[in-house]
Amino acid sequence: MRNLYEHHFDLKPGTRVYVPTDHGRERGQAIKTLIEGRWKVPDYYYHLQPGGHVAAARLHRDASWVTSVDLQRFFDQITRQKVHRSLKRLHFSHAEAWEMSCDSTVDKKPPRRRFSIPFGFVQSPILSSIVLSHSGLGKAIADLHRKGVAISVYMDDITLSGDNEAAVSDALEQVNRAAETSRFTFNPEKIQPPTSTVTNFNIAFGSGSMQVTEERMDEFKAVFPTKSASGQIGIYTYVRSVDSLQAEDLV
Repeated sequence: MRNLYEHHFDLKPGTRVYVPTDHGRERGQAIKTLIEGRWKVPDYYYHLQPGGHVAAARLHRDASWVTSVDLQRFFDQITRQKVHRSLKRLHFSHAEAWEMSCDSTVDKKPPRRRFSIPFGFVQSPILSSIVLSHSGLGKAIADLHRKGVAISVYMDDITLSGDNEAAVSDALEQVNRAAETSRFTFNPEKIQPPTSTVTNFNIAFGSGSMQVTEERMDEFKAVFPTKSASGQIGIYTYVRSVDSLQAEDLV
């Protein structure tokens, strides 16, 4: 027994969270630290950068055309074998890479023995990012970034933008072709074709605007009076980082 997680629970249909044991958490942190010593995180992988999803949205705020796709069941697509191959590309030995991949994946529907990255493990975000970066899709994203296309990756969300509809559409087509070749699947219900504004992370952005969605603001306003002073400051600071005028509506 590897003793990697204590239990799991369903956060929502199709999303299961695995709660690591103390040993699993320590092992995950050790793996993450080892990887950070050998891999430079691309600056357009916003889930691994300061600013997170707000910074990702801000990148596209002033663009005239924005488009977004979402990798379907992303962690399920990051299998033990893919993790093993990527770790070997970082010059870990075969044995080291295999041990790390075994300590970073779980069989989500036993006894299928189809091991993949779980939600909840410390090392899951960086491992899934490495596998993506080494794939044909990741290379296409890197190539578009080198060519000057505004592109952000936030875990399973890929957003592109620009001031020319044809150029943005062409970039999206390149991403789609690369995903198909790499055997990554996009969620058809979350594809947002090139348009003036898209909505991700409960933020609508594009064409010079960036605002927390009305639905999310209603939730903030409902809970704001019930929060402690520090809780209210947290909500206010977050909303203000998106749109200062919306923040004033809270107080």
